[in-house]
Amino acid sequence: MNRQQMLSKYKEILLHYMDKVRKNIPKQYPSFKDFLNKMIDLVKYESLPQLGKHMVVFRLTFNMRQTKLTQLTLSILFKLVSNGFIDGRIEDTSQEFYTEEFSELFNDSNYYKGQKKTIIDALINSVTSCLLDKDEIIIQGLKLLVTFVLNPYCYVTSQNLTRIIKTIIFSYTRTGSRTQIVDRNAKNMLYQIINYTFQAVEGEVFTIQRNKRKMSIKEDSLQKLTQLIMLQLVDMVSLNKRSLNFSPQSNILNEKQQPSGYFGYCIMCRKQANLYCKDYRVPICSFICKKQHQEYVEQVQNTYNGALKQYEENLDCALQLYDSLCNLLLNKTTLQQAKNQQIILECLLYILETPDFILSQNEKFIKITKERLCNQLLKYCLETEKTLYQFSFRIFQRLVCIMRKSIKHEISIFINQIYLNILLSANSNVLHKQTALESLCSILERPKIGLEFYINYDCHTKHECLMSKIIHTFYEIIVISIYQKAEYQIQTQSETLLKNLAIKAMSYIIEGLNKVFDQFIISPSEEIGSPQMDDQNTNVNDNTTVMYINPIEIQRQLKQEIMKGCQIFQKNPDKGIKYLLDAQIIQNDAKEIAKFFRENQQQISKNAIGAFLGGHQQLNIKVLSEFTDILKFKDLTVEQALRYYLDQFTLPGEAMQVDRVVQKFSDRYYKENPNSAFKSSGSIYTYCYLLVMLQTDLHNPSVAEKMKLSDFQKLAKSINDGDDLPQEYLIQTYNSILKQPLAVREKEKNRVFIKESLTQNIRKKQDLFQREKEALLKEGSELIKTKQDSHETIYQIINQDMAYLIKPFLECIGKFTFEMFLFVFNNDQMVQASNQCIQGLVLFIKLCSFFSIPLQDYMNPLLKATRLNQLNQISNKHINLIKQILQTVPLIGNGLRENGWKSILTMISRLDEMRMIQQSKDNFDGLNINILPELLLESDLIDKIFVQSKQLDDEAIQEFINALCYMSKQEIYQTHPRLFCLQKLVEVCDYNMKRVSFVWTKMWNIVKDHINEVAVKEKKVAIFTVDSLKQLSIKFLQKDELYDFQFQRDVLKPFETIFLQSNLEVKEFILSCINHIVLNHKNNIRSGWRMVFGLITLGLKEENDKICKIAFQILSQIMEHNLDLLQDVFIDLIQTLKILAGNNQEDMALASIDFTMLCLGYLSKQAQIIPKLNWNEFEEQEVTVRNASTAIQLEKIWIPLLGVLSQLAGDKRNNIQAKSMETLFESLQQFGYAFSTEFWKMVFSTVLRPIFDEIQFTFQQNYTMANSNNDWFKNSCKKGFSFIINLMKRYFQKLRGLLPEFLKLFENCIQNQNVKLAKYSIHSVKNMTIKIGMMFIEEEWEQIIQFIDRMIRLTTPTKLSSFANQSLTSSRMRNMIEDCFTQCTSQLLMIQISIEILQHFNQKLNLKQLLTIENTFLYSYQFAFQFNQQIEQRYLIWKQGVLQDMKFLPGLLKQEREAYGCMIIIQKYKLKNHNIFDIDSLIIPIDIFIKKYEMIKQNTLLDEQDQQMQKLRIQEIERETQNYKQLLDIYILPALCELDDEHLKQNNQQLFQILLKTMNYSNDFIICKECIRCQKCMQQEQNNLDQQILQLVQKLYHLKQVNLQNK
Repeated sequence: MNRQQMLSKYKEILLHYMDKVRKNIPKQYPSFKDFLNKMIDLVKYESLPQLGKHMVVFRLTFNMRQTKLTQLTLSILFKLVSNGFIDGRIEDTSQEFYTEEFSELFNDSNYYKGQKKTIIDALINSVTSCLLDKDEIIIQGLKLLVTFVLNPYCYVTSQNLTRIIKTIIFSYTRTGSRTQIVDRNAKNMLYQIINYTFQAVEGEVFTIQRNKRKMSIKEDSLQKLTQLIMLQLVDMVSLNKRSLNFSPQSNILNEKQQPSGYFGYCIMCRKQANLYCKDYRVPICSFICKKQHQEYVEQVQNTYNGALKQYEENLDCALQLYDSLCNLLLNKTTLQQAKNQQIILECLLYILETPDFILSQNEKFIKITKERLCNQLLKYCLETEKTLYQFSFRIFQRLVCIMRKSIKHEISIFINQIYLNILLSANSNVLHKQTALESLCSILERPKIGLEFYINYDCHTKHECLMSKIIHTFYEIIVISIYQKAEYQIQTQSETLLKNLAIKAMSYIIEGLNKVFDQFIISPSEEIGSPQMDDQNTNVNDNTTVMYINPIEIQRQLKQEIMKGCQIFQKNPDKGIKYLLDAQIIQNDAKEIAKFFRENQQQISKNAIGAFLGGHQQLNIKVLSEFTDILKFKDLTVEQALRYYLDQFTLPGEAMQVDRVVQKFSDRYYKENPNSAFKSSGSIYTYCYLLVMLQTDLHNPSVAEKMKLSDFQKLAKSINDGDDLPQEYLIQTYNSILKQPLAVREKEKNRVFIKESLTQNIRKKQDLFQREKEALLKEGSELIKTKQDSHETIYQIINQDMAYLIKPFLECIGKFTFEMFLFVFNNDQMVQASNQCIQGLVLFIKLCSFFSIPLQDYMNPLLKATRLNQLNQISNKHINLIKQILQTVPLIGNGLRENGWKSILTMISRLDEMRMIQQSKDNFDGLNINILPELLLESDLIDKIFVQSKQLDDEAIQEFINALCYMSKQEIYQTHPRLFCLQKLVEVCDYNMKRVSFVWTKMWNIVKDHINEVAVKEKKVAIFTVDSLKQLSIKFLQKDELYDFQFQRDVLKPFETIFLQSNLEVKEFILSCINHIVLNHKNNIRSGWRMVFGLITLGLKEENDKICKIAFQILSQIMEHNLDLLQDVFIDLIQTLKILAGNNQEDMALASIDFTMLCLGYLSKQAQIIPKLNWNEFEEQEVTVRNASTAIQLEKIWIPLLGVLSQLAGDKRNNIQAKSMETLFESLQQFGYAFSTEFWKMVFSTVLRPIFDEIQFTFQQNYTMANSNNDWFKNSCKKGFSFIINLMKRYFQKLRGLLPEFLKLFENCIQNQNVKLAKYSIHSVKNMTIKIGMMFIEEEWEQIIQFIDRMIRLTTPTKLSSFANQSLTSSRMRNMIEDCFTQCTSQLLMIQISIEILQHFNQKLNLKQLLTIENTFLYSYQFAFQFNQQIEQRYLIWKQGVLQDMKFLPGLLKQEREAYGCMIIIQKYKLKNHNIFDIDSLIIPIDIFIKKYEMIKQNTLLDEQDQQMQKLRIQEIERETQNYKQLLDIYILPALCELDDEHLKQNNQQLFQILLKTMNYSNDFIICKECIRCQKCMQQEQNNLDQQILQLVQKLYHLKQVNLQNK
């Protein structure tokens, strides 16, 4: 429609309207008719009609108040507005047509008041003024007002919008005859205006319909400009222009095939650009293009500015609308009806419930909300009208939803002062409580709200613990059931409803925590993370570690310390202050303490504060002063100030304390109110005491006659420093105290409150609630007005770091939450809430588990709630709870701890028990039990718990195992044992085999101890346990065992423990299981072989032949087929072979030798050691070992294996002993070439020496037995010494270093009390020395010499000297006799073998060695000589019964002779090898022989009493003479004969004389009567002696003759 057409239509509408008005003008306005004719003519002939001039017609028509005309006018205006013919910005000129003729129609002139108004202002004023008639007019007028708002060309300002809103609300709430149509239309129109206004701000309505042509141009300009800028960017990239330093590049063509200019291409026409626009920094080709580009830019800027201006206008309208609605709530004169208040609240709610509401962050909107709306909501939430408080609660919950970041302080006030007080008040009605609970549920329904409240309030030191209070209120409603108390007067049905709402709110809290947990912890988004560090921290050195500490956590911990300090303060103020000081929460300053009291009055009772302030210490007095100075008493009366003062704490009871408090108050009040009616603080002090006395008198029940006003006035006379107070002042004070006491103790206040609630009816309750309302409104309003610090108003939104505060939140509310859910669940009257409780309980324990909050305290009550022990009381909800718990357990296992797992497993065990009962269909414990089919749960649900045990952490799996073991014991020890948990225990071990070795070992140790304990209680249990262990072992053996770990051994260990404590049947079953494992899984066994051999060992030790044979069969199979698998456990095999070797059955013992040889053969083959069966003593020895591993193997395995044979070598059974010893030494002979010297040392010390130690031990312990078993003794000793000498001979080069050890071995045997053993040992020493003496070096000969010396000295019978004083009956005497006899025999043998050794190897000995052995025999000779000379002592020994079979005194004549003979032999070898000769050693015995002989010849008898002794002496002399005679015959004379002529010449004279003298006695026979030697032997000896002496004398004589001749 073009402009001309629009003008024509406008005129047509306007003329039609005026014509109708003219026809219907009332008769009382004739002048207006003439005026209207003029206006019609003006419209007809006016080329450009102006609405401002025509406005007067509409205005005057409205003012006529004619229904028909009003309706006509409204319809015409609606048509004009709809067609866009009204521009609201045009000035209204209707006032210019004012005349006296129709001045009465200008009755609204006061509206203008000299101010210029626009057409829209005038129209709105006229329309709103006519809405007082019929409903049709009201509806039509309201529609027109709405059209004004919705039409973008009307330009309705914020003031006009406010007026329109008020008009619509007024029309909605007017009294009189109103139909529902008007109400409905008015409400819809309000919503329509609200929608348009706020959507315009959000950009949904801003289409800017006016100036369409200009708008289209602008839109084209914006699009065109965007394209040009994009082309310019492409040009810069193509031409590689990084700066303004351009250069011609004609060779590059653009999309129009134009070469580039100096500055590229023109931004407008795309031609060559040789010019550059500095204003807009673009290349151009001409001034025309520059101007065109400039127009585009300006058009775009204007478009943006216009849009911004329009947005600001729309925003202003929206805020003004919102502000107007809030102001309407403040209006106390015209809008008092509930319906009016309701529609306003509805509109506010409608605004706030707009989806994606964007004004919540606007500062002005926030300010309006906080300063106006919140204050009014406090009042309306406490109203008794249902619709008012319902809408108020809904508005508040919406505010919390969209702008809680901005109203942190207000949220705390509302919940504390409104919600919780309504819920706990005994005077609020049920519906009010229900609405408050429903609103609180809606608030808490949002997932993050619960945790946000906890973070922002409970964790903030300057705020109360909001969530704790909410939870505690719910706890009182649900668990404590406060609504059942008489003062509440609430029916059971209503109470149940409120409990359902409370538990619903609790479920919302827990569900919200779970959603936060899932969002931020389980699957956090990439955008969520730790808070960004400030810029100042971004330059931190890379090597510096920056630790982020959540400030909320610090605040929370501080808050906890404060609360703990407050709790201590409640009980003992002094201890509380000390704790706060120690925790550095407050400083040791009176002002700080007073400030702390003021800030934490909600946490500290007034009684505790009063007790501290009334203290007599200096600190208490200072704190009282500072606390009083904090309070503000300005512009208050004394009564008001004192009431406010005493409301802060409880006045102490002592007179001195009261005096101090009142005095401080008086001083403070007078200081703040110097211009009050009181002249001094003293007068105030006196007056305060009077008020306290008045309160006591009026409100103390014990005072019968109350103080009257006149009495009070009399008492107050002249109280103001001699002057009277105003009577009105006194009357007002008296009435105030009469109505309400100054201060009431908290306990008394509660008692009075409960008493009033109990005794009043519903009406009185409303009055009481009205009183509560007034107090709450007063306190709430004051709190809202309180200015908050900036850090106190910051509302923290949850991020990933804060999400971890779920843990302390749960710790704070956990006990109450769990008890509430459990209480409701157990309440059979609240079945409809059971699902919520189950869900809440499940989520609660799930969260607690994740955050490592102990669950053991919760699981046992939860188990009781299932009623599994009361089957007749189980319902579907209990079954559902059981299912939910079982489904949740795999998710919470890490948090259950051991006690929690016990509860869960108790439930599972009970379910299994019921399943067994159902399957058996028998009576259980004498009762016929009916089990619901639903209780027979699917096994998968339970099995999943055990399967998922592999997901438990290392600590949790051990606790789970402990609990499972506990339940297994409970099952096994009951009357009817069950094996369910024991079976599951084995399964759990199977599931967790892949765990870290260290953890699995700990876990298995627990299982092992349990199995060891329960498996021996009953045969059935033992068989099942063993079978389960077998299955588990088989599965475990399939798992590769890590190097240096012995898990298989741990798994099989219980077999051994059970075996030791079980009966024969179980033992047989265990061995059969082991046999099965060995046969079928031998290739998988590693460290398990140790347990296998351990069990075989135990079996072999059994006295039962059957068990022993089974064990032997297992061992035989292993030895025959599995030796290649036993490389790492040969030691264990050897231990088993040792046990087998000691078996009483000879065939098994012999088999142990075969098995040992089998092992040796296998080991030699593995070590590549070929046995040498033949040996040549001249063969060169081979290399000892080929590699280090062989040496290690020899050391670790061969030694114990050879030890088996060594052990058997001491067996008392001849066959076993013989075979074992032969096998042992045969093995050493065959493989000894591969042994190192060190290894030979080990062989000697651990294998060879024990054989002889066993022999020695046997004879030392039981000499009789050794003598009786003579064959065994001969075989053992002879073979042993023979074998060991042959071994020395064959491998002497390697055994050279062991010569001292061998000698020590012989030494020990020689020292044994057994004579035969000593003889065999001594002869073995001789044989060894003779056989290998040629290979001895000087050092080794020194060892032989030292051995001889040591043995001569050790075998010297030194105990002979002590025989005379001993009693024959003592055991010590017998032992001494045996020792001496053995020593004498051994010494004689040692002397004899020494002579033989000297004869064979005298050339190998050096002079020192000869001297050493010579001194040795000298020692033996001297000892024997001295003993032989002690006739009396020998006689006493003989008299004691020693050697009673002898006919003469015991003596050492042979030892004396042989020892000296050895000395003579040594002299001979000294002369021979070293040319050293001592003739005296040969002459001295001859001389002694002569002297002894002369003594016999010259002997005379003594007195009779000495005759016996004389006879013994003569006899001993004769024996000694005969002994020396033998010495001469055997040793001395042969030695002299062997002397060379030179030595004989040197001693010729001396020898010749003594030998001649000896010839005088050599022919005489000295025959002792007791001598047993025959005459023939003696004759032969005598002839031999005589012949030697004769030859020697002849030789000496010859030499002497030769010497004489030479001279």
